[in-house]
Amino acid sequence: MQEQETMPLALKPPVWISHRGYKTDAVENTVGAFQAAVEIGFKCLETDLRMTKDRHLVLIHDESISRLTGDSRRVSELTRRELESFRMARGERFLFFEQFIEGFRNCRWTFDIKPESGEKTIRALAAWAQQNKFENQLCRQAKFLTWTAGHEKLLKSFFPNADCYARRIECWRAGISVIFGLPALGSIKPGRTYALPPNFANFPLFKKSIVDYFHQRNARTIAFLPDTDFLAHAAVRAGFDEILTNGTISG
Repeated sequence: MQEQETMPLALKPPVWISHRGYKTDAVENTVGAFQAAVEIGFKCLETDLRMTKDRHLVLIHDESISRLTGDSRRVSELTRRELESFRMARGERFLFFEQFIEGFRNCRWTFDIKPESGEKTIRALAAWAQQNKFENQLCRQAKFLTWTAGHEKLLKSFFPNADCYARRIECWRAGISVIFGLPALGSIKPGRTYALPPNFANFPLFKKSIVDYFHQRNARTIAFLPDTDFLAHAAVRAGFDEILTNGTISG
């Protein structure tokens, strides 16, 4: 591991991240989906954080539980006990933050802090980490995505060493700056991780020259959801540092 840390960015093998778990035979963000991802080789799991009415952290992407259960209520309107009473398509239960940490403690984690109740979610996360003396370990094993500068600032006030992904607007600016050769527009920051989709306005972004552009500025890149094996292989060849995928690990 120490040897890998000293390798130049462009020479490191990519970190493969399972997006909400492997969902072929399980509902997203559930124990079954994450366990399936681990079984096929993923060592990093991505998930979403929201907060219930009674301040419990639950792993769910949508603001409401409609898509997963048919109930139209929002997560913020429901208590933990109420959420625990629901069953999803294959009988799965909602997964809560501390259950995820306990069940997948040997993995690395990527947490997407949803913006609708971002401040409350961050404060609840900080309170849990402090209560469980988990601040340092959380920063060692996790990376975070926030959707506003204010939420990132708040997160950093509790976790100064937290590694945060570049937000969407930063990634858009960086991508446009690469395509049109306008480095001042991108303001690419050293140490920051920028997400790139396969294409922007029909311009392919999974190219070595583009990834090299970020590496030359000591920034990192994550390939955002390549949806075919061809694109996954293209991301590997381009030299992405991380690959976030709904599929399997590709060579």
